[in-house]
Amino acid sequence: MLLWRRLMLLQVSWVRHRDIHLLTVGRYTYTSDQRFRAIHHPHTEDWSLQIKYPQHRDSGIYECQISTTPHMSHFVHLNVIA
Repeated sequence: MLLWRRLMLLQVSWVRHRDIHLLTVGRYTYTSDQRFRAIHHPHTEDWSLQIKYPQHRDSGIYECQISTTPHMSHFVHLNVIA
C-alpha cells in the first residue's frame, strides 16, 4: 500500500520512441491522435497505454516512465500485424 501511495504522488508518462513523442502524462494526453490514452486502474500500480484501432505504423518501442529520480522506465515493443 505504501508503494501505491508513493506512486500517486509521482507521474507516469508514455513516450513513443519512433519520434520521441510524449503521448501521455498521468491521465492527460499530449498527442492530437485521439486513438491514444493512458488508463490507470484505481487502487493499483497498473498503468496501460491504449491505442484504439492500431495500425502498422504504430509498431515500435514505447516507454513507460515514472517520475522518480532517476526516472524508472519499462519498454514495450509493439508489433502490429495486419
